[in-house]
Amino acid sequence: MAGNATLFAREDYIEEAWRIVDPVLKAGTPVYEYEPGSWGPGAVEERLVPPGGWHNPVLGPTAATGAAMQVA
Repeated sequence: MAGNATLFAREDYIEEAWRIVDPVLKAGTPVYEYEPGSWGPGAVEERLVPPGGWHNPVLGPTAATGAAMQVA
C-alpha cells in the first residue's frame, strides 16, 4: 500500500482485535428489543438489577427544557 502508513492499522493490531472480538460475535448472544427512551429490555433488567435497585437520574423540569439554572 502506498501512502501515509499512520492512516492504516497494522496487521498485528487487526489480528489481535479479531482474536478478542471473534468469540463474542460467535457466542450467539440474544438480542432483546425495547422501546426507545426506556431503560432497556425487561428481561435484562431482571438479571442485572443491583442491590437496592436502580435510581432514575431524571432532572427537574427546568433542566429538561434546557433553561439555565439560577444560583441563589
